[in-house]
Amino acid sequence: MRLSAIYRSLFILLVLTVFSACISDDDPSAGPSLGVGDTLPAFQVTMNDGTTVRTTDLLGGVSVVVLFSVDCGDCRRELPEVQRLWDLGLGIPIVLIARENTEEHIQAYWQQAQLTMNYSPQADRTVYSLFAASRIPRIYISDAQGVIHYSHTDEAMPTAEQLADEIRTLLKKNQS
Repeated sequence: MRLSAIYRSLFILLVLTVFSACISDDDPSAGPSLGVGDTLPAFQVTMNDGTTVRTTDLLGGVSVVVLFSVDCGDCRRELPEVQRLWDLGLGIPIVLIARENTEEHIQAYWQQAQLTMNYSPQADRTVYSLFAASRIPRIYISDAQGVIHYSHTDEAMPTAEQLADEIRTLLKKNQS
């Protein structure tokens, strides 16, 4: 095999790897990623239905925050699970916050995937950077004080049933 053919093959492999991976670029100016034991950051987002959600709205009960991008393959695989969780109607806030996705971009995917959840389109990383420096999707389940008890990243995303079990466990702890 000629050397140029080897370089061409390596280049193609590199391109395929980059474009098939989820969005996980590091932003050195962002802080560290939140995890179990951390408190939800102060944020405010406008949802696609026009309502506003603030961190203070999530305090007093169990809540779920999902960070996603419709350009991310892992997110596209996890969002139907989040939809199934949403459809369970557990009576807790589930806040979906986009990273660098406009309303039009998200809406096109939502229609194609038949998703009905409310979401907050974000054209930049301002809100996202309060939670993490890199990697999506991210799912945070927090208690009444805003303390994160469960944190999921793209490495081992949970099913709707696993998320529901975590939520029920936390609801029981909050009742005690």
